[in-house]
Amino acid sequence: MSLTARKSHSVSDVSAATEDSAPMLGTDAVHVYNVLWGIPESMGGMTTAALRRIRSFQTYGNSLSQTILTFSPRMDTDEIRGRLVTQGKMRDDVDLVNIWQELRSRTASELSDIVGEPVRAPLPPEDGELENITAFYDAFRNPSTGKVIRRNYLRGDGSLLLVDVEDAKLGRRFVLHSPGGEPLAEWRRPRDFYNAWISSVVTEVPAVVIIDEKKVSEFIHEIPERDFNLVLFVHGTHLRHPWNGDHGQILPRRLDTVRNLDRFDFVGVQTQQQAEAIRAIGFADDNLRLLTGELPSAAMLSEPPMRREPNNAVMIANLVELKRVDHPIRAVAKLRDRGLDVSLTVLGEGPERPRLEQLVEDLDLGDRVSLPGYVLDVPERLKSASFSMLTSTSEGLPLSIMEAMGAGCVPIVYDITYGPRDLIDQGRNGFITPFGDVDALADQIEEFLSLDEAHVESMRRAAIDTVARYLPETGYRRWKKVLEELRLTRLPDVQEGEQAPAIEAKRLRAVAAPGGTRLEIELDQVHRTVAEDLQLVVAGRVLSTFFICGEPEISARRFGRRLVLAFDIDHESFSESAGVTFDVYLRRSHDLWTAKRRIRTPKHFRPSRSDGWEWYQTKHGYLSVRPRR
Repeated sequence: MSLTARKSHSVSDVSAATEDSAPMLGTDAVHVYNVLWGIPESMGGMTTAALRRIRSFQTYGNSLSQTILTFSPRMDTDEIRGRLVTQGKMRDDVDLVNIWQELRSRTASELSDIVGEPVRAPLPPEDGELENITAFYDAFRNPSTGKVIRRNYLRGDGSLLLVDVEDAKLGRRFVLHSPGGEPLAEWRRPRDFYNAWISSVVTEVPAVVIIDEKKVSEFIHEIPERDFNLVLFVHGTHLRHPWNGDHGQILPRRLDTVRNLDRFDFVGVQTQQQAEAIRAIGFADDNLRLLTGELPSAAMLSEPPMRREPNNAVMIANLVELKRVDHPIRAVAKLRDRGLDVSLTVLGEGPERPRLEQLVEDLDLGDRVSLPGYVLDVPERLKSASFSMLTSTSEGLPLSIMEAMGAGCVPIVYDITYGPRDLIDQGRNGFITPFGDVDALADQIEEFLSLDEAHVESMRRAAIDTVARYLPETGYRRWKKVLEELRLTRLPDVQEGEQAPAIEAKRLRAVAAPGGTRLEIELDQVHRTVAEDLQLVVAGRVLSTFFICGEPEISARRFGRRLVLAFDIDHESFSESAGVTFDVYLRRSHDLWTAKRRIRTPKHFRPSRSDGWEWYQTKHGYLSVRPRR
């Protein structure tokens, strides 16, 4: 199908998403579906933030219902519900739904409502070493490699519910069975099966689906036709090395999500710094919103003690490599060697405990560093601590620092991407030190210990005032405003399985421009409304680096039959990609990443060089760009 035909086929759909005609929720009177993979007993920041948001919606808003959708086959929803309600972390009127438990409850007729392909062939026989994971979930492993080659999901009576198997002839297959054992439908990828289930359970109107879980965000954007709004809430960095800048590789577990960000109705980020990093990729602000996590009201102490032992430090962090707990420990050792007595308590647990305990012993810090694990008296410990530390490689918006600030602890933290710059005003309510620099961390602690009591007290009060804007009611108002602005994005119409052919450029010119390159692409028989919706995608051939250029400058050629699209490429976008070759595509906004199309160069196209980069024709006749040789 030609570009013109493909685009014009969906122009009416895309243009329908206007200010006047698109569906709008209007208020928070909406059915809210919250998506997590599971709810572990030891909850991390993402799950905690999601449960807090749900409670705020119920406390301050008028949502018609609250549902949590989960996917883990290891969940006991009744046990989890009872525990969360008892702990006051979830109200009894929240509907907790797990895909496997929900499917087990369906009749054959209800199962047939889940749209899949006809079953292609009989299933291969069971093979491999059997491992009983739960009463409802068995795995079969290859005895030689240990790799799982088949998963059987079961009903309470032991009958097959769904088989996930690697078929030697047909590839991976997901085959759903009726209670009577009859194969009903199948899917070729896990995401297709999960999306079919989501579409079958999100039935209330109006509805918004809020995605907290990064595993689910990788595929839910592929649902082609939906009547619900889709909001992605980003809890952590999307970059592999965020400390290097905004133009580097995308995290593998975030890649499909980031490539398709404009398919979500809104994308919520927690800091201005991360919003800027997403803009640096080339996505517009149209669906980007600042939505922060919440600090529970109980974490804000009305009259916290202002005068405390100045050398008493606390750190709230799981004992995992990401948190780099060894850095504060080493800083304490450096301060001891300078004659300064600092004590550190690290509240958290994790696989790094043995290594950290050994480090404490090696540095002879047993009388200064304590690792008590998970404790129930965190607020009391924060009230007695003078300052808090955080030294992670990356964060979203660190709740641990917010909780410490709410208790009057002065934060002394690395310049982490992201969070500290949105929370800390240097010297007024805390301190930010150079990223990864233990000596600088120790220097800053030493400076803090030299401050007079009045100065420290003013910093404690400023820290408390700062995090007041993250209290539940304030956070809810941000979400309410977003819900009032929500409109359903009209997604382009793409035929399933369609192989998008290359786009023929009649003329192609890459010319030097201030700070970059201007790329001019001449296309034949393309309507202006089509051209206005096109984006230039420049994607690393090997690395997960890409950027987008939108809103091309458009001019006409040959009595208007041809259009020239001019895209301005800022070479700053290549700044973290030394030696990388990029391929060049055109893509419609809101289109699936897989629907982007290569640009076929004119027959006599000659390479163009600009500021260290060469735009050239590949051996297959497509446009690419590489470092100048």
